[in-house]
Amino acid sequence: MNQAAQQELTETDAIIQLTGLQRRYAMGGGYIDALRSVDLEVLANDYLAIMGQSGSGKSTLMNIIGCLDRPTAGEYRLRDKRVSTMDDRQLAKIRNQEIGFVFQTFNLLPRMTALANVEVPLIYSGAKRKERVARAKEALTTVGLEDRMLHRPSEMSGGERQRVAIARALVLAGR
Repeated sequence: MNQAAQQELTETDAIIQLTGLQRRYAMGGGYIDALRSVDLEVLANDYLAIMGQSGSGKSTLMNIIGCLDRPTAGEYRLRDKRVSTMDDRQLAKIRNQEIGFVFQTFNLLPRMTALANVEVPLIYSGAKRKERVARAKEALTTVGLEDRMLHRPSEMSGGERQRVAIARALVLAGR
């Protein structure tokens, strides 16, 4: 989230509001309900863990919150904006400016260094090269990888790759 947006929020402001959220998938001749009537409110500065059995809808819920999927019913509001009705361009802007992702499989680009991988969201946000490099270095230093910035994912441990993914998710936070 950008600094201006962060400063406007108080601890009682809802960042995420889900009301009656549902996600149904067509399967063969029937349907699978991945989510049924989910209500959730996440306030500014909250920490949240989504836990449950395999197949309980955790990934579906996170994909909807992350604007990678759409609910089939219900309402999703992000910072009081109705996400459920936004077009693909608006959703892409939210993913770029409001939401940081740390994927389970990291999704790092194998031919790029850790530094270049962390720069990617900044490229999409239009940051100039000098700013991108400085911010990416700062994010990698924050996660303890100042000495691994020029290494490619194949040259890093799983934990180091996870920290690169975290740095990439955090790099826009102070923008």
